[in-house]
Amino acid sequence: MNTFKVSYSEKAEIDLDNIFSFIATEYKNQKAAIKLLKKLTQAVEDLSFMADSYHFFPEEPYYSEGVRYFSIGKYSIIYKIIDDTAYVIRIVNGSRDLLKVLSE
Repeated sequence: MNTFKVSYSEKAEIDLDNIFSFIATEYKNQKAAIKLLKKLTQAVEDLSFMADSYHFFPEEPYYSEGVRYFSIGKYSIIYKIIDDTAYVIRIVNGSRDLLKVLSE
Protein backbone atom coordinates (compact mmCIF):
# COMPACT_ATOMS: atom_id res chain seq x y z
CA MET A 1 0.00 0.00 0.00
CA ASN A 2 1.36 3.40 -0.99
CA THR A 3 1.40 6.30 1.40
CA PHE A 4 1.22 9.89 0.26
CA LYS A 5 1.79 13.33 1.64
CA VAL A 6 -1.21 15.62 1.17
CA SER A 7 -0.98 19.19 -0.05
CA TYR A 8 -3.57 21.84 -0.95
CA SER A 9 -3.30 24.31 -3.80
CA GLU A 10 -4.03 27.93 -2.99
CA LYS A 11 -7.30 27.60 -4.94
CA ALA A 12 -8.32 24.55 -2.88
CA GLU A 13 -7.69 26.47 0.33
CA ILE A 14 -9.79 29.35 -0.99
CA ASP A 15 -12.50 26.84 -1.98
CA LEU A 16 -12.66 25.58 1.62
CA ASP A 17 -12.87 29.14 2.96
CA ASN A 18 -15.66 29.94 0.49
CA ILE A 19 -17.62 26.78 1.34
CA PHE A 20 -17.37 27.57 5.05
CA SER A 21 -18.37 31.21 4.56
CA PHE A 22 -21.30 30.32 2.34
CA ILE A 23 -22.80 27.82 4.78
CA ALA A 24 -22.10 29.99 7.83
CA THR A 25 -23.52 33.20 6.37
CA GLU A 26 -26.08 32.14 3.76
CA TYR A 27 -27.68 29.52 5.99
CA LYS A 28 -26.61 31.21 9.22
CA ASN A 29 -25.38 27.87 10.48
CA GLN A 30 -21.80 27.94 11.70
CA LYS A 31 -22.08 24.46 13.28
CA ALA A 32 -23.05 22.94 9.93
CA ALA A 33 -20.21 24.83 8.24
CA ILE A 34 -17.69 23.48 10.75
CA LYS A 35 -19.07 19.95 10.42
CA LEU A 36 -18.85 20.06 6.62
CA LEU A 37 -15.33 21.50 6.71
CA LYS A 38 -14.22 18.69 9.03
CA LYS A 39 -15.81 16.11 6.74
CA LEU A 40 -14.09 17.52 3.65
CA THR A 41 -10.68 17.91 5.29
CA GLN A 42 -10.87 14.36 6.69
CA ALA A 43 -11.64 13.05 3.21
CA VAL A 44 -8.62 14.93 1.89
CA GLU A 45 -6.41 13.59 4.69
CA ASP A 46 -7.59 10.06 3.81
CA LEU A 47 -5.81 10.54 0.48
CA SER A 48 -2.62 9.83 2.43
CA PHE A 49 -3.38 6.13 2.21
CA MET A 50 -5.79 5.86 -0.70
CA ALA A 51 -4.93 8.54 -3.27
CA ASP A 52 -4.35 5.96 -5.98
CA SER A 53 -7.81 4.43 -5.43
CA TYR A 54 -10.01 7.04 -7.09
CA HIS A 55 -11.10 7.55 -10.69
CA PHE A 56 -9.22 9.55 -13.25
CA PHE A 57 -11.02 12.62 -14.55
CA PRO A 58 -12.60 11.37 -17.81
CA GLU A 59 -11.93 14.41 -20.02
CA GLU A 60 -8.73 15.45 -21.79
CA PRO A 61 -6.29 16.94 -21.15
CA TYR A 62 -6.92 16.13 -17.47
CA TYR A 63 -7.10 12.38 -17.97
CA SER A 64 -3.64 12.30 -19.56
CA GLU A 65 -2.33 14.58 -16.82
CA GLY A 66 -3.42 12.09 -14.15
CA VAL A 67 -6.06 14.29 -12.55
CA ARG A 68 -8.35 12.30 -10.26
CA TYR A 69 -11.53 13.09 -8.37
CA PHE A 70 -14.07 11.79 -5.90
CA SER A 71 -17.18 13.07 -4.19
CA ILE A 72 -18.06 13.67 -0.58
CA GLY A 73 -21.75 14.46 -0.41
CA LYS A 74 -22.36 17.08 -3.07
CA TYR A 75 -18.75 18.25 -3.19
CA SER A 76 -16.04 17.07 -5.58
CA ILE A 77 -12.42 16.87 -4.54
CA ILE A 78 -10.10 17.13 -7.53
CA TYR A 79 -6.44 16.22 -7.15
CA LYS A 80 -3.43 14.68 -8.80
CA ILE A 81 -0.58 12.56 -7.55
CA ILE A 82 2.80 14.20 -8.00
CA ASP A 83 5.65 11.92 -6.88
CA ASP A 84 4.64 10.95 -3.32
CA THR A 85 2.13 13.78 -2.81
CA ALA A 86 -1.63 13.93 -3.34
CA TYR A 87 -1.96 17.53 -4.49
CA VAL A 88 -5.52 18.83 -4.06
CA ILE A 89 -6.33 21.16 -6.94
CA ARG A 90 -9.92 22.18 -6.16
CA ILE A 91 -12.81 21.39 -3.80
CA VAL A 92 -16.10 22.47 -5.35
CA ASN A 93 -19.79 21.79 -5.46
CA GLY A 94 -20.22 18.84 -7.81
CA SER A 95 -23.08 20.55 -9.61
CA ARG A 96 -20.58 23.02 -11.10
CA ASP A 97 -19.10 22.40 -14.52
CA LEU A 98 -15.90 20.63 -13.45
CA LEU A 99 -14.22 21.17 -16.82
CA LYS A 100 -14.76 24.90 -16.43
CA VAL A 101 -13.53 24.82 -12.83
CA LEU A 102 -10.34 23.05 -13.88
CA SER A 103 -9.67 25.56 -16.64
CA GLU A 104 -9.89 28.51 -14.26
